[in-house]
Amino acid sequence: MQRAVLRTISFFIIVAEGGLEADGVKAHVEGCKETLSVAMDILVSNFASSNALNDKDSKSQAGQQVLTWFQTLKDTGKFGPVPNKILQDRRLFESDRISDRISDQQTLETIKSYYKQVGYVLDPHSAVAVTAAKGSIDQTGSHMPYISMSTAHPAKFSEAVKLALKDEHDFEFEKSVLPAELARLVQMEKRVITVENSWETVREIIKKISKEKRNKSNN
Repeated sequence: MQRAVLRTISFFIIVAEGGLEADGVKAHVEGCKETLSVAMDILVSNFASSNALNDKDSKSQAGQQVLTWFQTLKDTGKFGPVPNKILQDRRLFESDRISDRISDQQTLETIKSYYKQVGYVLDPHSAVAVTAAKGSIDQTGSHMPYISMSTAHPAKFSEAVKLALKDEHDFEFEKSVLPAELARLVQMEKRVITVENSWETVREIIKKISKEKRNKSNN
C-alpha cells in the first residue's frame, strides 16, 4: 500500500517590482510593496501570523502582535522579534510545510511557459503556486505527485496576463480568457458615486438609493 503525503506550501512574497495599477495595486496605499499577485502581498509570513492568531490564551494580544509585525515590516523592511513561544512551536516548522518567495519576473515566465506547454492561462496567484511547487520538486528530487490549486481567474489580472503573453501570436485575451459575462459588463452603463471616507456617509447613500427604489416600485 502506498502512503499519500500532503505537503502544505505557504507563500511568503517579498520580492516585488511594483505591480500593475490597472490590476489593483492601489488597493494597499500604506507602504506595502506590491507584486503582480495583488491581494496576495501578505508580507508577514502565514506561518507566524496564523500561529499567533491561534493563540487561545490571548486573542487580542495575538492580533496586536501581527499588527506590529506588519507596521515594522513597512517601516524597516523586516519584522521581529518573534516570541520564543512561536519559534518553539513544532507546528510552525514541521517537515511537511515549506515556504518560498517568487518574483514578478518568475511569475510572468511561468504564465508564459505553461501557456506554451499546455495552452492553459495561469493567473498570477496560481503561477506563484506552480512556480514554488516546481521549485520544491527540483530541490528535493521528489517523485511524489504535487497538486497546485488555482486560486483565481486570469480575467481578474488582465494586464499581468497580457504582459506575460504579449509575444504569443495565437493568444487573444478577449477570446482566450475573458468570460462572456464580463465582456457584456463592459458594454453596460456605468454608475459611479464618489463619497468621502466615512461609513456614515455610505450608509446614508444606501438608505437614499433603497428609498428611491421602493418609491419607484410602488409607483
